[in-house]
Amino acid sequence: MTLDEFTHILETYGSNAQRWPESDRANCLELVNSNPQAKSLMSSFVQLDSKLDAISHTEFPGLETRVLAQSLPPKNISKLDKFIAWLLPESDPFSSLWRPALTACLPLVFGIVVGNFYSFDFEVGDDGFQYWDDELLMLSFNDYSENQP
Repeated sequence: MTLDEFTHILETYGSNAQRWPESDRANCLELVNSNPQAKSLMSSFVQLDSKLDAISHTEFPGLETRVLAQSLPPKNISKLDKFIAWLLPESDPFSSLWRPALTACLPLVFGIVVGNFYSFDFEVGDDGFQYWDDELLMLSFNDYSENQP
């Protein structure tokens, strides 16, 4: 075991040998007994742990219950999520089957509206005759009999 590895174990687990990992405990104790730098490092960590244990902290009775009892702020739900929640409600989906049917019909309604308002330069059946009734009347005045003088 190197001194850097021992320092890492002391920083991670503290100076109490019972908290060290089982696999490294024997190697660490052997290093402390054989190396004077490791012994001084161990004594400095023992002093640090005793000073940290001596620090008093303020008790806050009931803090946990107050924190857990407070209400959460409202969620910010996106418009897409609101639309999906409206379209497919979680409670009794069979009572509101009209919502998906209405949504499925929206492209059809949009196509009908666009088709009625715009011609897209496509004209159906315009042969140049604006008044078919007048044409048919003029044809009826012609004599198509076989008797020709």
